[in-house]
Parts: sequence; structure tokens; C-alpha cells
Amino acid sequence: MKYFTKEWYELCQKTSFHFSLEEDQQAEKFSEDFFQQVYDKELQSWLDLQEEIHHHLVTNHGHTETFDREKEEANFLDSFLYNYEHIKKGLPENILNEIADLRVFALNKASHTVIDVVTKFCEENKRIVEDVGENFSKYYKDASKSFTPEIVENFAFHDCTVVKTVQNGSSLTIQFDTSGGFTAINEITFENMKILKQDSALYEAWWLYEEVYKIDDKYEFHVLLQNQYMELIDFIIEAEHVSFAQNKE
Repeated sequence: MKYFTKEWYELCQKTSFHFSLEEDQQAEKFSEDFFQQVYDKELQSWLDLQEEIHHHLVTNHGHTETFDREKEEANFLDSFLYNYEHIKKGLPENILNEIADLRVFALNKASHTVIDVVTKFCEENKRIVEDVGENFSKYYKDASKSFTPEIVENFAFHDCTVVKTVQNGSSLTIQFDTSGGFTAINEITFENMKILKQDSALYEAWWLYEEVYKIDDKYEFHVLLQNQYMELIDFIIEAEHVSFAQNKE
């Protein structure tokens, strides 16, 4: 990938840390009591929402299971811990050092200073992400003039999942589950192909972004995917010809 790289995709995940933050002066200093107060309040809000949803399912859809408070408390804890680790991994050390209690931050409470710093960090990341997208659009608008109409119209599998790959000599066919995507095309075949890079298996990987390059009489297809372990995969394949199919299941 020349535009939509792994680094670019990871930067995409660092553009929204500030969205849900609420300013609270008490977040300026570490306090176990304040953390517990915020946690208990957010937990109760979560339980109220889940109980409301459960009541709706019982009343309108014949749901028969009783509301499981302990299960929802565990779900809230899991969500909190995931958010905590995501923030810890995503924010740079200089910003983490500004946060008095990362647990409180993970519950969307922060000081004015921290909100300001995090907002600037996210907005700069967004600017870089969008600049890359604009640069790719400029490249593709010009380069696609030399691509076949089939490639321009059909080589777009964002949010599709790879369900099968079949290699037969110098051809490779990839089949997709397109239920999460934006296309009805569920099969692509690369003919007279050569795999130039493949970080890991494509099976069950989530197709994120693609790029196309015309080199002499061949095409290079660059793809960024993510597997079930949340690992990013670079896949680059060279081919003389590519065909698309819409097969009924």
C-alpha cells in the first residue's frame, strides 16, 4: 500500500478520543473516591439503559428471559477495560502523563487541559488521514483512465469478508461474504498472477482498503485487510487480467 498503509489505518483509530469527553475539575487530581463515584454512576446509567431495552423486548417482541443484572455489570466492566487498554495504547506518552487517572479518562471525564491536548492530537491525526485520502483520490482520478471499466466499477470490496481462496496454477480466485459490504460482486479472479506480498492467510479476513496500479501491461492490486485477531495484512498481487462474478449462494 502506498496510501492506505497500516500506519495510516492505525492513525484513523486515533481521531476520536475526544468525542465523548466531559470536563470535570475533579479529574485534575488522582482520587480513588472520585473514580469509584464516576464508575458507579456510569454503571447505573448502563444498567438503566439495558433494562429499558430488555423491557422493550419483553413488551413488544415476546422476550421471555429475565433481566440479568450481574451479566450486564460484567459486560460494562469488559467494555470499560477494553476502552482503557485502547486509550493506553492509542495516546502518546506525553499525553498519558497529563492524565491524572486513566480510569477516569476511560469513563469520559477529563480536565480542561487534558481535553484541549487530546482534541488537538485527534484533530491533527484527522487532518493527516484526510490528506492521504485526498491525495489518493487525485491519483486515482488520473490513473483510472488507463484501467478497464470492469476494474473501475467492480474492484471495491470494503467491509467484505474473505470466505474462500482457490489457486489454480497461475490464477487465484477470492470469494467474499458481501453482507457487510457495498457490492453484490462476491468473486474475483486474478489471471496470470503473481503474489508479491502476503503477510498472512486471507481466510476470514476483513477487506478494508484497496489501491490499483498499472505497470506496463499488468496491474498491481494492493489491499489492506484485518484478520480475526485484529492483525493488519498487506496483500499485493500482480495480474495480467482480472474478472468478477456475482454468484448466488
